[in-house]
Amino acid sequence: MAKPPHLQKRGGIWYYYRRVPKELVPVIGKRFVKHSLKTGDLAQAKLRHSVYALNTDARFAAAARGDVVTGTGSAKGDLVSATALMDHVRTMVRTMDERAATNLREKPLVDLYDRREREMDAGYELDILTNPSDPRQAELVDHTATALLKKVGVELPDLKTHAQFEEVVRQGLIEVCRRRLDRYADRFDRPFHNPEFDPARRPTTTFGELAEIFLAEKLQEYRVNNVALKRQDKIKASVATLLEIVGPDLPISSIDDDIVQQVRSCVAQLPANRVKFYAKLPIKAAIERAAKEGRPALKSLTQSQYLDVFRDIMKVAVRKRFIVGNPAADIRPLKRDEVAASEKRKPWTMDQIRQFFGSEFYRSCAVDAAEPYSRPDRDWRFWLPLMMLFSGARPNEICQLSTDDIGRTDAGTWFVKISDDREGNTVKTQASRRRVPLHSELIAMGFLRFVKKREEADGPSRLFPMLKPNKYGNRAQYPLKRFSEKYIGLATQLDSDQSLYSLRHNVRDALRRVQAPPETLLAVSGWSPAGKAVSDNYGDPGNPDHHIRYVEGISYPGLDLSFLHIDR
Repeated sequence: MAKPPHLQKRGGIWYYYRRVPKELVPVIGKRFVKHSLKTGDLAQAKLRHSVYALNTDARFAAAARGDVVTGTGSAKGDLVSATALMDHVRTMVRTMDERAATNLREKPLVDLYDRREREMDAGYELDILTNPSDPRQAELVDHTATALLKKVGVELPDLKTHAQFEEVVRQGLIEVCRRRLDRYADRFDRPFHNPEFDPARRPTTTFGELAEIFLAEKLQEYRVNNVALKRQDKIKASVATLLEIVGPDLPISSIDDDIVQQVRSCVAQLPANRVKFYAKLPIKAAIERAAKEGRPALKSLTQSQYLDVFRDIMKVAVRKRFIVGNPAADIRPLKRDEVAASEKRKPWTMDQIRQFFGSEFYRSCAVDAAEPYSRPDRDWRFWLPLMMLFSGARPNEICQLSTDDIGRTDAGTWFVKISDDREGNTVKTQASRRRVPLHSELIAMGFLRFVKKREEADGPSRLFPMLKPNKYGNRAQYPLKRFSEKYIGLATQLDSDQSLYSLRHNVRDALRRVQAPPETLLAVSGWSPAGKAVSDNYGDPGNPDHHIRYVEGISYPGLDLSFLHIDR
């Protein structure tokens, strides 16, 4: 099992250990951050590592903006919020109060004299804590504050923060004294004096902590359901962006509609491809730079994806009862998408199809070509566009095919099986697992002979073995890049909203022309019909025999590829 960066094992326990960027050391106050992942299991450590890495990235970004409270120095120390410090003081008060109650039970009051003695001791300490001119107050508070900071492994970054922290500690000590006096006087009518130290009060959860909970749950769900790594990375990136926008130290109780609208506005201004163009810039600086350079902002659909994650994070807060209602429940992109769904990716025109498939390259692939094309990329360059044109399959579904994915039904229908049951294969959705009838045009062009030749050479193997998967298992990345950057342009000119993938939309139109039913759309290209009934799953709805006649109807007016037929 590969070990991610910044993960180290010490004494049987995994730690997140990371160097602070050199330019942030003066702000953060230390050269490294170290955090115990509290597990010796590598799989669990990797999950927690992913969550903590995102939180640390967001805190580094906040430090770069100069708006983060940090910890320094100590081996146990880490970035710490004012909210977290307040929770530490509340814990201190609870611990001291429980200890005082235990002492009274173990050593109960003997008589009135004993009561007065103990009341005088508590009152004496209370006088010191409430008298600002008493020099012993500073000594008492400083001693307690220093011990607490040492216990939790934090050093405060400046005198102002330290003074604020000591004031909270002083209030906590006052609370403990008053509760002791109440016990001595047999007063039990109220459990606290200062509402900040209400024993029933839940610890304040920050947005960073909430995001950790959300992401841990989501990654566990993805792992159990074998969700693609690309989707996992996408949710991590979305959470990292939201952490930078909202701030990891903001208490979730402080997130109201004003904060939600700020998130909405910021997401609307995020530049497209921000990581590509402005990876080293904080979000605010990236937005300003993109505006000056005239770069476009995120499209409405991408904004929706970020806002959906934000809403889902806040749903966790409601579910955990950290907050009563979700202020982001109805969040939507600031600007609606002006492009209709049907226009976001246009199919090729018939002229473009005729120009591309009648190009010099395809002419050179004919059996009687004067100068046959024989470069190493011939197989995938030839078959990928043709299979897309006559099946509607996605590029990676084709590029990951193996020889034994080609089968034949008892009735004689040849088909291509698309699945993720082979190591290294991926599918986009559950509906993507299917058996696509093989169009007679592909057979006439020699596809079955090509498959047989590959199997005779290497046995059961990939149809296009030279194509290697990227880190997400996608074998089509390189071919798509080559088609986009060179091959398509050699034959025809596409618009900005067209690509090789657009051929899938041409297949959808071709099936419309032959009035293919919804179950064929699902069985052939994985398009899930709306309002699907339970009974649609009865029998064998994906049987290629049921759909071959519609696949045979896929045609393109004016396109004649008979010059590619091997028997003519």
